[in-house]
Amino acid sequence: MKKNSILTTALLCGVTFAAVSCGGAGGSYDPENFLPHGTEENPYQIVKDPITIEIFAPHSSGQPEYKDLKMFKQLSKLTNLNFTFTTPDTSAYPNRRAAVWEDRNYKPDLFLFNNPISEQVQYAENHFDALVPFNDPNYADSTGNIGSLIDNYMPTYKTLLDNNFNLPSTQENAKETATVSDGKMYCTLSVKDVARDLTYKMFINNVWVKNVHDSFPESYAAKHGIDDATKILTIDDYVGVLTDFNTYDANNNGRNNDEIGVSSKAFEFFRNFILQGYGYVNAAPELEADGSKFTYVPKTEAYRNYLKVANSMWKNGLMDRSSPENKTDSQMATNGKRLGSFVAAAPYLITGQNEDPNNLKEDGSKWRYDLEYVTVNPLLSSEYNGPRIHYGFGYFKPDGACIPTASKYKREVARLIDIMYSKVGTELIAYGVEGEDWTWDDEAKTSWTFNVPEDWTGNQEEYRGTITPNVGSASALYWSNEFVGKMNDEVITTINRQSEGYVPYLKTPEPAKYKFTSKEYQEISTIKASLDGQITYYETTFIKGDTMDPNSDKDWNDYLSTIDRFNAGRLEEIYNTMLARYK
Repeated sequence: MKKNSILTTALLCGVTFAAVSCGGAGGSYDPENFLPHGTEENPYQIVKDPITIEIFAPHSSGQPEYKDLKMFKQLSKLTNLNFTFTTPDTSAYPNRRAAVWEDRNYKPDLFLFNNPISEQVQYAENHFDALVPFNDPNYADSTGNIGSLIDNYMPTYKTLLDNNFNLPSTQENAKETATVSDGKMYCTLSVKDVARDLTYKMFINNVWVKNVHDSFPESYAAKHGIDDATKILTIDDYVGVLTDFNTYDANNNGRNNDEIGVSSKAFEFFRNFILQGYGYVNAAPELEADGSKFTYVPKTEAYRNYLKVANSMWKNGLMDRSSPENKTDSQMATNGKRLGSFVAAAPYLITGQNEDPNNLKEDGSKWRYDLEYVTVNPLLSSEYNGPRIHYGFGYFKPDGACIPTASKYKREVARLIDIMYSKVGTELIAYGVEGEDWTWDDEAKTSWTFNVPEDWTGNQEEYRGTITPNVGSASALYWSNEFVGKMNDEVITTINRQSEGYVPYLKTPEPAKYKFTSKEYQEISTIKASLDGQITYYETTFIKGDTMDPNSDKDWNDYLSTIDRFNAGRLEEIYNTMLARYK
């Protein structure tokens, strides 16, 4: 391939690498300043004399600036590194990141979080000198022979990789996920093994379930029989309970019909929850259960069945009318305690943490309203009878941290990244500094307590946002259950326990080990840019039912014809071409 063709291909992908190999930042590199093993007093110290590391990372509007976060202040104290930050808003991050490669005056030392795999594949295929391969034993630059960063400077990360982060390799393979087609790793993994963060959670008010059951006429009670959320096993069960919420005085306030059955953010995860009852977990290309092929789910009868259910719920007043326009938890929380069911990371984010002083538990403590909500099991239906499946986000993603070749501080940054995967680093990026932000509850270290100041007026996640970018802006490099799972908090412990019930059913629709060619990534991006908008439009149109009815064969066939004109069939073909290469 000619050079001009390579650059044209890269530019079409939204990323070019033309300016990267021009060298690092100004000034000479002093290898004597680097401490590969720290000091006897401080094994985390990286340099004798301070140097400045420039970090490029996504940032959510409304969250504190990275320079103000305790995590980076503590890392600076431990390592003797100073940090400067370029943090474009998450909405502008892809475009700002692409522009970095064209800017001859700015190159970061570290791309932290949300590193696109398409960029790494583009580099691997076209041999652009852009990103440092972490596992290349022959790597060298103008500062000398560096070799494998993982083998030479990242002992913690190496051990975790070798041990598959202590997860069964039959579930997911860390090394496969991190490696691209040339056998190299251009990015570290972001890893999660905390149950509550492996999937979404559909909550339902179990007190309401019990209330409406107790209010049934005898004949209806005998027919229905659901007096606890654990008995909701099918789509018909779920819809039936939401219907009861609207029919009876579920919240015991003396008024019927002031309850809202279910709310969502633009049907996000609500669609997954219903789809699962028809054999798929995602409205996108999805690997079939037997691994034989990818199916574009919005073309299937299963997806049509989801639309039929949602349309019926909309017509019967079971769905929050603001759902199509909701974009944030805050918008969904407008209806708060009126909601019988919703998807959220935790109930209190939608309902608040209100306590009822008149409703005491057996031990005399006040009843927490948000603890009334429990998770709903993966559902089945008359059209699909198993096995039960639930959308899984996956344990590993190859998007954690990348080092541009323009940085002269590759060894230093590698050690910094390794510290972030260490026990101290994972604790710091999760909840802050031991003894200050959190403390162990006992000498055996079986649980710990997050120390939210008494005068803090927000919720605990908002306070955690003053410590770490893990809130809102970015992911942790290693969100480890070994630490996070020991948090002593009634609500969090309950959510962990409830979420663990989903783990046996998790299905990742597009396993991260599968990677496309750069040309395929380009075509997928082009197709989805127009196709996704059509799917969103038709989903809302079918659910509202004003102009199109999912029960109408004519309307459904018109929809199928339209999305095929937007290359839905070609998208499915690209996925299966990729799968055939792996097989």
